[in-house]
Amino acid sequence: MRHLRIHQSVQSTRSGFTIVELMMVVGILLFLIATSVFVVRNLGNTAREKATMSTITKINGLLTQRIDALRRASGANRNQTDLERLVSFRSTKLRRSTSDSTNIGLGAGASSVSTDVLEILVAKDLFRQYFPQVRNENASIDSLMDAVAGTSGAAGNLGSDGGRSVSAEYLYYFLTQHGVYGAAPLGEDNFLSTEVVDTDGDGLKEFVDSWGRPLRFYRWPTRLIKPDGVNVDRTTAGYLISSLPAEVISGTGQRDPLTIDPDDPKGLIQLDNQNLSGLLNPLFAASDSSTPYTLPQYATRDTYSIPLIVSAGQDSILGLYEPVDATNNGYLCHPDAANFDGLFDNITNHNQRAGGN
Repeated sequence: MRHLRIHQSVQSTRSGFTIVELMMVVGILLFLIATSVFVVRNLGNTAREKATMSTITKINGLLTQRIDALRRASGANRNQTDLERLVSFRSTKLRRSTSDSTNIGLGAGASSVSTDVLEILVAKDLFRQYFPQVRNENASIDSLMDAVAGTSGAAGNLGSDGGRSVSAEYLYYFLTQHGVYGAAPLGEDNFLSTEVVDTDGDGLKEFVDSWGRPLRFYRWPTRLIKPDGVNVDRTTAGYLISSLPAEVISGTGQRDPLTIDPDDPKGLIQLDNQNLSGLLNPLFAASDSSTPYTLPQYATRDTYSIPLIVSAGQDSILGLYEPVDATNNGYLCHPDAANFDGLFDNITNHNQRAGGN
């Protein structure tokens, strides 16, 4: 009998992967890791943005309450006390020479300033006094902050961070420790420990964003509206203030709202200044952007302004000169052209989210 032989080919089994297959697996793993890191990082930044906006919204609400209380008090019907205050302001601040930071120095011409304009200037002075941004705007608050830090001159000192924390230190102090016209100071327990930190180690706490960096406070951000001191820049201002008053229709004869000082909607300062041959010019920041701001000047004349609280966002690039920088008009929130892109992810009390959209 013949037996059929079936020849079976025996194939050797592989014991591993080829180089190509290993490289593909590694590539996929690296892609998944990179994607996961990107997603987690974005989720983290989104959470920080929301937390920062929550902090800023809280601060803004308390700041607004204080401002409203001040305006109600200073806007009351004129009485003898108010008249005495105006006379005192004219004689002590306007008439004297610029021998210190509390005097403006118009000389004898100060007696010619109208009472209506004096009232506006007094209101501005009170606003500066109760909402200081740098040293020498309120001597009492300066001294109290120095006492907290245990060092004379600590308030307003540029310190180890070049002054980045100064305006946030003042903002924290006058909200939590200093009253204004019946609005009592707040307790520190209104804020989380992550919202208030002494980042520069000077003994003074400041408000911080969720990246642990100091917020900035600009009381009169008029150089954001008019970077050159004359022309309105709606686009730049819109990044940080998305609720800007609408532009008027050309040909209607109406003034652009961004050229109107909220304290002086009728333009009385400008009229008085014309009648007095420019006597009031030294009271306000110069219209020339290259001329540095000096205390105790007021903000850029005939310009819209609203107090601004700013976080530099996740990249920590502010895109503005610091609130303590008078030389570059940073005191009035002048954009920093060299770091302009930093504006786009900033978070403020007047934009809806990062980027001002």
